[in-house]
Amino acid sequence: MAKKEELPERIKEVSPDLAYELQSRFFDQLATVSLGGAGLTITLAGSLLQGSPLVWISAVEFGVAALMALTAQRNLIGHLYDQKPVRKRSRMMTTLCMLLIGMGVGSLGGAVYLQAEDVAAAAVLSTE
Repeated sequence: MAKKEELPERIKEVSPDLAYELQSRFFDQLATVSLGGAGLTITLAGSLLQGSPLVWISAVEFGVAALMALTAQRNLIGHLYDQKPVRKRSRMMTTLCMLLIGMGVGSLGGAVYLQAEDVAAAAVLSTE
């Protein structure tokens, strides 16, 4: 089988503004994922995970991630208008948002696991 020929990257032809556009869109996506996670968490808090305090920690983590993503996007735009460097701050804010989303997923997963453990224990006790 013939080896596929790699096309050369045309880095010099890429607009220097593209990175800022992509970063702004990425902050949009992080905010959307965070709000979706918060919505799922609140939905589960009202049904499956009623009475679980861990579920509210997850909701707060998702909410803070969404606010941080929107704040980071606002800072990105403001710094670009002021012609100040934004790369380091944007990278840090992206990392923090992703960390908070991961924490929210972990807290929500832990709440579901603990709730399932309680249901399983109750089922075992009821069969005895």
